[in-house]
Amino acid sequence: MSTAITSSSWTQRLIVLLILSLATSLSASSDFQLPDLGSSADLAISEQQERDYAERLIRELNRLAEVMDDPLVDSYIKNLGFSIASFSDKPSSNYHFFVIDANSVNAFATPGGVIAVHSALFLLADSEAELAGVLAHEVAHVTQRHIARSVESAQKIELPLLLAMLGVALAGGGGDAIQAAVVGSQGLAQQLMINFTRSNEQEADRVGIRTLSRAGYDPEGMIRFFEKMARISRNYGNGIPEFLRTHPVGTSRIAEAKQRARTMKPRVLKTQPEDYFLLMKERLRVLTAERPEQVLRFYQGQIEQQTESPHQWYGMTLAHLILGEFRQAYEAMDRLPEPLSSAIPSQILFAELEAASGEMPASMRRFDELLAIYPENLPISSSYATLLLQTGNQEQAERAEALLKPLLIDHPTQPSLLLLYSRAAKSAGDDVRAGEAFAEYTLQVGQVFDASRQLHELLKDESLTYYQRTRIEAKLEQLEIQLARIEREKDYDPSEGNRPGRFSYSSEDR
Repeated sequence: MSTAITSSSWTQRLIVLLILSLATSLSASSDFQLPDLGSSADLAISEQQERDYAERLIRELNRLAEVMDDPLVDSYIKNLGFSIASFSDKPSSNYHFFVIDANSVNAFATPGGVIAVHSALFLLADSEAELAGVLAHEVAHVTQRHIARSVESAQKIELPLLLAMLGVALAGGGGDAIQAAVVGSQGLAQQLMINFTRSNEQEADRVGIRTLSRAGYDPEGMIRFFEKMARISRNYGNGIPEFLRTHPVGTSRIAEAKQRARTMKPRVLKTQPEDYFLLMKERLRVLTAERPEQVLRFYQGQIEQQTESPHQWYGMTLAHLILGEFRQAYEAMDRLPEPLSSAIPSQILFAELEAASGEMPASMRRFDELLAIYPENLPISSSYATLLLQTGNQEQAERAEALLKPLLIDHPTQPSLLLLYSRAAKSAGDDVRAGEAFAEYTLQVGQVFDASRQLHELLKDESLTYYQRTRIEAKLEQLEIQLARIEREKDYDPSEGNRPGRFSYSSEDR
């Protein structure tokens, strides 16, 4: 049987997936009981298949380095996402929340509960309720299994291939090939948009507003984001962002959403301050800027116009720290008022500033005090472990390994944590754990063949204990299943990073 894929076939499949996956506009409709999806969607794609595809898509996104792998930003979006999902119709479903580093206003949901918000959309939100509204809408796409239903209506298109291509498309990769695919299939895209997207968007709006209300957020936050999208649409004319091209926000949709929101006021409204959201917004502003100098000019303009917010002093501190301007960083940090200066992100930043400026004992004391209050906190422990490894001291490396090891229980697939733990274990003299962690990191960034090869190399060590050998062999059995599946999927075209030999496990890597 031929395994070749024609250019036309790739074009159509890519466009179909993009339309099905980037479904995220917000609206509302009537109060009818939401339908049970029934078994027909399960015939198109099972929930187990969705989980498998989600796992592979996440690895592809990690391979392309598009996910914001900052512990603070990542922890924030996950905590917010899971708090929303816990009030959805299917709180026990699998969800995976990410921020994608992309200068485009967009968000998307895919099979298996992968939900991502582009950094530009995050920065556009003015309150946590607005961002929560976007996430609630995306969660509704997952709970209603819109992608599975769309696959059924699209005659069971080949999702394994399409999900692999999605990562490339989201990252802007593929160059001329991606552009040619989009241009060559506009008719198909428009037809799918008309026949599929509108009805699912309306359903996601209904469910999303209800979920948002259950979670304690004022649905008006979602409405404000609607109105913001509508203003952007008018201001951009024909050059509007892709989010608005595929998901127009008209006056009728806003009116329907307002009507529904009035009937969905939360019984218990969240009253916590917006401080954490606003700190993360400024952190994201700095981390996604092309150069720290650019964002500093933005802050300076805010100061000159006397429109700066207290949270922006946090962003200024971070930008100066990145540039190595320690005096200016301290000055900006001193302008951060309470309770912002006592928040976890600010305290971590203060400790990092102390370490970078040569005040290592003070930095370590601050981290120790934080961990006494917030034990096994991922951002605190990750930052502290990084600092300890910079000392080059084996005893401190052992402390770093001890700090990170418990975190792997709750975060077993987070690339940055796996890589940091691998380095800590290697510096502490625990070569086996270091090798296992690096192999898992390699797997989580999409290098399945290399992960298998690294584990096979570890098995050659005759000094392995029975438990070490058993643990490695069990992981290899799981990888062999994945490798066999890749071989079976003739339409799956492994990228260069999925071929043996790209990664080498050197002492520097470890």
